Amino acid sequence: MIKERIPITGELKDKVQTLMKYAGWHEDRRVDISAAEQYYARRGMPMMKSTARFYRRYFGLCPQWYLEVRKTTHAADFWFALFPYMVDSIKDSFQDEMFASMAGEDLRIIESCAGMPCQPVGHIGYYYPAEVWISEHGKLLARWEYQDETEIFDSVFDLIERELRTCKFDSAAMKSLRAFDARS
Repeated sequence: MIKERIPITGELKDKVQTLMKYAGWHEDRRVDISAAEQYYARRGMPMMKSTARFYRRYFGLCPQWYLEVRKTTHAADFWFALFPYMVDSIKDSFQDEMFASMAGEDLRIIESCAGMPCQPVGHIGYYYPAEVWISEHGKLLARWEYQDETEIFDSVFDLIERELRTCKFDSAAMKSLRAFDARS
C-alpha cells in the first residue's frame, strides 16, 4: 500500500522521528516477530535476545521511503529492510543470498570489530543502504559497499540520521508491507 506524501519539517533529528512514526514506529511498539524468528531458525541462527528486542520494535515498518524521489512507481531512495524482507518486489532467493553473505565471512569480520557475537538484521539506508548487524549488547554495526570502515551506532535513529545528513527533503511517501497492512 502506498502511504501518501506528507510534509517533513524541522531539524534532522525531528525529521527522522517523523519518518519513523510515519513508517509505523511508536515508543511502545511491540509486534509479533514469529516470522522473523522462524526465518533465522531455518538458517541455523536462532535470534539473540538483542536481535529479538530490536525486531519487536522495528520489524514490519514501511521498508520503502520516497524522500527526494517523487514518483512511487520508481525505486525508493531509502530502504528500511529487515530480514525477511517481505517486500513483494524482492525475490526470496535474493534475500537468502544476502542473508547468507552477511551471516558468513562478513559476520566474522563484524564480530571481530565488535568484539562480541552479532547477527545480520538487514539493509537500512539512502540509495546505497548499509548492511546492518546487531551486537549482543544492542549496538548496530553498519558497513557500506563504498566504504572500508564499519561504523557503530547506539540506535537505529542515529544510523538513519547518518544516512540522511546530506539528503535534502521536505516530504516523504512510503510503501508499506502488505503483510502488515491489516495490522495497522
